[in-house]
Amino acid sequence: MKKTRWLATGIVAASIGLAGCQDGQTDSSSGSSDGSGSAKSGELSNTELLKKATAAQEDIKSFHMEGMVNSKAGEMAMDQKVSADIIQKPLAMHQTMTMKNPQDGKDMSLESYIVDDKMYLSQNGQWLVQDVSELGEMVETMESSASTEQNLQLLKKYKDNWTAKKDGDVYQIDVKLSGDDLKSFMKDSLEQTGQMAQMKDAMDSIDYKKMNYKMTYDAKTFYPKSLDMEMVFAVEKETDFTMTNQSTFSKFNEINEIKLPAEAKDAQPLTGAGQ
Repeated sequence: MKKTRWLATGIVAASIGLAGCQDGQTDSSSGSSDGSGSAKSGELSNTELLKKATAAQEDIKSFHMEGMVNSKAGEMAMDQKVSADIIQKPLAMHQTMTMKNPQDGKDMSLESYIVDDKMYLSQNGQWLVQDVSELGEMVETMESSASTEQNLQLLKKYKDNWTAKKDGDVYQIDVKLSGDDLKSFMKDSLEQTGQMAQMKDAMDSIDYKKMNYKMTYDAKTFYPKSLDMEMVFAVEKETDFTMTNQSTFSKFNEINEIKLPAEAKDAQPLTGAGQ
């Protein structure tokens, strides 16, 4: 159902910024600095920054995010405001998402929980429930997208497209991709989140114009602080698709439990959610 697809979209928006570092096998040629990690006095080299950010993110068990995701396809635009508390393993989540109804322009609000292997959805005061096991590939998408450990590896092959610098109390990583590099990145992302099978036929009909990705990390803790991302595609060289994502991350390892509200315990079964 469309409701569960919005849920998966929200988690992807929540965690895509956590993909801004590679795993522990950091290559000394990362970023635009040379292999010796040349950096200004008092700053970390790209290699050192990536190692510290990687180690810090591997310690993240839970986090909170606030985000605005704006997308436009041709003349159709959609804005989504997302707020989420996420525990990574085992996956538990509370998310609220607000968007404009494209038909009448009114605000639509969707609240969702994942607790004890069940997904709960609330819209217009009605609670619905679905076993996570019945969601098929969608649950793999949500688990992968909410996993900082897996997301650490997503940009591993694109280190030559990075620049990094210290700006006040944060380190900033900028990634710019276009053309074949962006196509390869999207393929890797879809494979990681289990969506490649349904998108495979469309991959070659897309013109991959650009992705600008800026991520900041706290200079003391090396936890992610903010994400600013823009992606531009063209479908069959006719319709431009633009997506921007501006998100902030906080409350690292402060969320120990996701509590289901009392009214959700009488939720009605949701059928066809995995379709």
